[in-house]
Parts: sequence; structure tokens; C-alpha cells
Amino acid sequence: MLKADLHMHQEWSPRLDRVLARRHGRRPFDWKTWRRALIAEVPPGLARLQRLSRVFPAPAEADTDEAFVERVADALDESAAAGSCYTEMRFGSDTILRPGFMALFRRAEQRVHARHPGFRAEALAGLLLWHEPDRLDRVLEECRRAASDGLAGVDLLNVPYNTEADWHAGRTVISAAAEAGLGVTVHAGEFSVANIAAVAGMEGVTRVGHATHATDEPWLLDLLAARDITVEVCVTANLVLGAVGGLVDHPLRRMVDAGVKVALGTDNPVQFGTDIAHEYELAERLGLSDKEIAEFTRCGFAAAFTSPQRRAELLRRFDAAPAMV
Repeated sequence: MLKADLHMHQEWSPRLDRVLARRHGRRPFDWKTWRRALIAEVPPGLARLQRLSRVFPAPAEADTDEAFVERVADALDESAAAGSCYTEMRFGSDTILRPGFMALFRRAEQRVHARHPGFRAEALAGLLLWHEPDRLDRVLEECRRAASDGLAGVDLLNVPYNTEADWHAGRTVISAAAEAGLGVTVHAGEFSVANIAAVAGMEGVTRVGHATHATDEPWLLDLLAARDITVEVCVTANLVLGAVGGLVDHPLRRMVDAGVKVALGTDNPVQFGTDIAHEYELAERLGLSDKEIAEFTRCGFAAAFTSPQRRAELLRRFDAAPAMV
């Protein structure tokens, strides 16, 4: 089955640590033990999410241009090996400001494409709306400039995350990004219903990351469906962070039944111990049919932040694949 990963973060330090460990013949950081401790010791929800950014097994000074290309290629190669034909990777603002960022990203994509000829990848910029206005403006301006070099989209995150946030600055950013031809996705609704309605109602937003708790209020599902919003569902991330109590509690089945468009993602695959093949397997364990699961791929291709030519190519491949019954 063809697959797509529409929600993967770069995990610069965890991924770089794996690359350096392989290069120097040592063991990488033990994320499996870390996950066990996270689940056992940290309350589910926002506290676990905040813990993700507190472990840096590889130092920033080791992230040379060649190391950058190698770690990005490592992530994309892992995704392609797990069956993804198309993967989007999200980078933080510091990375977006890195000189030659898009050229380095394309070098990594080409390395993977040489091993997996049908594979395509795009880069997204993560924008944190709580940053100082000057910093946010600088990153946004770089995103607009990088759009001409192939930057595909932006991923917005606002605070408060668990309660309703002020989206005044967000609307300005979304408008500017869409004007520059960038796709727009927004993290919302991971641990509560907060911000789902606000985000889904904004012109320019075509995707929402997680929206796990949209099923708490059926009208939110209706809104997502009516607005033609594609939800990026990351089942393993929801389980590890405690957005849901267990796999049987996951709302993926209810989203599909409500007519919401869904694409799958791995979120932080190194830290969460997953890949895109596993995410598709979890969807199967939730009782979705092969046809329904294949539709996640079609939705992923259709909602992809990529060129019209690449999107058409992906959709042709999907249509040419054996029918799922």
C-alpha cells in the first residue's frame, strides 16, 4: 500500500545523535527507556509534550552542513523504507534561518530519491506565535523568501495550547504565508477542544495537526468536514503523550465516520519509536478497512504542500495502484 507522512518533525538532536552514533560505532540515546519513564513519571498531556524539548543527546555545534544533510536524509530514508512515497518534514525557526537551508534539504532529498526513485519530500517551517514580534517577522520574511526556493509551507503553534489562544498575530502570519504561496497547517486540539474552531475558521488554513479532541464536540467534526480541512493524525504520538487513554480510545474511527479528511503522520518518530508503516498498522488495529486506510494516502497526496506537478504525479500513482477492496 502506498503511504504518505504529512506530520514529521525534524528532531534535530535525537536524529543527529543517531547519525553520529552510527558514524562512531557507539550506541545512540536510549529513547525506549526514556519513553517508559515519561509515561510512568509524567502526567499525560502538556507536561509530557514539554518534556520532549528537554533532551539534547547531540550538541548543536555538531550539526555541520554535512551532518545536517546526513540527518535529514536519515529521517527521509527511514520514512521511504517504511513505505512513504511522500513525506513532509517540519523545521524550527533557527533552522529556517540557516544559510542555504533549502539547498541542503534538497541535497538530502536527492540522496534518498536515488535509493527510492518514487520518493518525494518537502520542507515546512515551524512558526511559534509567542516569539517576539521582531523575531517572528524575521522568520516569516525568510519563509516568504524561501518559498521561491521551494519551501512548501508553514506550521503554526500558539499558546496557550490547552485553552483558547489569541489568534490576532496568527491571522496576520497565515495571510502573509498564503499570499507567498505557502501551505498552512496549525497545531490545535491535541489535548482539549481548544483552538480547533478558531483555526478551522481561518482563511488560508487547509490542515490541522492532531485535532484529537474534535470528537468531544460533534459540531467540531462537522466544521472540519464543512471547511474541507485535512487532519494530520499521529496515533503513536497521541498514545505516548496521553492525548488519549489507550488505542481503543483513539478517535480516528469517529473522524472517518464523520466525513473528516485524514492523513497520517509520525510526529517525532525517533522519540516516539514509530515509523509511517506502524501508523498505518495502528489504523488497521482500530478496525479501519484497507480501502479506508488507503484513503488516508489519497488525502495526504491531495492535501500535500507541494507543487501541482508533484501532486499530480502522486495522485496518478495512487490511481494506478491496485484497488483496495
